[in-house]
Amino acid sequence: MITTFKQQAKDLFEELHDRVDWPTKDKVLSKTYTVVFISLFMGLFLWGADWLITWGMKLVLPHH
Repeated sequence: MITTFKQQAKDLFEELHDRVDWPTKDKVLSKTYTVVFISLFMGLFLWGADWLITWGMKLVLPHH
């Protein structure tokens, strides 16, 4: 059982080293900045849309 586990671990590390195409640091940073920018933009957009809809509904609906 231990021999099988050792062989599987060896095969795993061999595959990670030889067959996996790891991205470069620059590529990872570029994609990270893109995700952060889009997330901030969408967050601000949705906040603005929510604020605008809330403001509009306050004008339309009667106050209690």
